[in-house]
Amino acid sequence: MAERLSDFPWVIVRVDCPICPHRKGQYRLARLAEKYGADTKLCDLMDKIAFDCPWKGQPGERPPNQYDPKCKARFTDLTATISPPPDLPPMMRKFTVIQGGKG
Repeated sequence: MAERLSDFPWVIVRVDCPICPHRKGQYRLARLAEKYGADTKLCDLMDKIAFDCPWKGQPGERPPNQYDPKCKARFTDLTATISPPPDLPPMMRKFTVIQGGKG
């Protein structure tokens, strides 16, 4: 399992939250490595990405008990049980037909 950003197996880093369906996104691995460093731990990176989550506790606050909702932000592709994601974004996977090309 990947522990650091440099260990992440795909080019696109997808993030989502099962509690908040509107909170999801994707980032390029190279941009994250440039911004935060390749040796950044994935748990620290998730804290930086989901810093504004309404269910995330703030430093110095009492930790939530078992009945309080907690932030469930995750790296989508590291927790997926289905086939691995494509390395390229959908826009780059499509073939382009060039008019006047050889047939």
